[in-house]
Amino acid sequence: MGRLEKVQEKKLKNKIVVYLVVFFLVVYFIFTFGIKLLLNTSSFISGLFPQPSTKPLSKTEDSFSSIDISSIPQATNSARIIISGSTLNFDVLEFYINAKKVTEIEFSSDTFSEEIGDLEKGDNNVYIRAKSKDNKIEKNTITYKVFYKDEKPKLEITEPLDNLTTNNQEIKVKGSTDKETYVRVNDLPVVVDANGNFETTVRLKDGENQITTTAADIAGNVETKMIKVTYQKE
Repeated sequence: MGRLEKVQEKKLKNKIVVYLVVFFLVVYFIFTFGIKLLLNTSSFISGLFPQPSTKPLSKTEDSFSSIDISSIPQATNSARIIISGSTLNFDVLEFYINAKKVTEIEFSSDTFSEEIGDLEKGDNNVYIRAKSKDNKIEKNTITYKVFYKDEKPKLEITEPLDNLTTNNQEIKVKGSTDKETYVRVNDLPVVVDANGNFETTVRLKDGENQITTTAADIAGNVETKMIKVTYQKE
């Protein structure tokens, strides 16, 4: 075999090796990505021609109706509350407190405002169920928590004593109240700590001074205490 023939034979072998490598890469690509691509393409094409659904829409799947609550108190000192909101394509509203239907109304407007009751002491779960007259469409609002409390908050003034006479122009006012209660002394806000204790300083004028302390909770209950302190210079 001549030198030229050997060179040609070597080139042929190199081509065969290259072709084999390319062949195996193509086969690997087809099995790795081609099948997945084929499935995705098939799903896309089938999505363009969806089969008609034989499952009827449930009452809560109607997209052309809505029920929304726009106004409802988070806390109240009354057993009865007013709820306002808006609706679309509904004729009947049922009002529920703690899973019990308390009121049902029929209306023809797109808005509503209704007084309902009676709340229980503490947290109450409130929601509305809206229906069409033929009962084919039905939706519930989300459930709201309404806190009901009608007792005044505790309020104790430990310092100063009522009818105190002092020669200090500035005195401390200390006391305690319930947790999550807002306190004002002479109409100025005072910080209440996690245990319900509060403390502030009041500057006195000559003669008799009236110090008014007010405690109000989130439900709107208010308690007021007034004490008299007389300031006399030495």
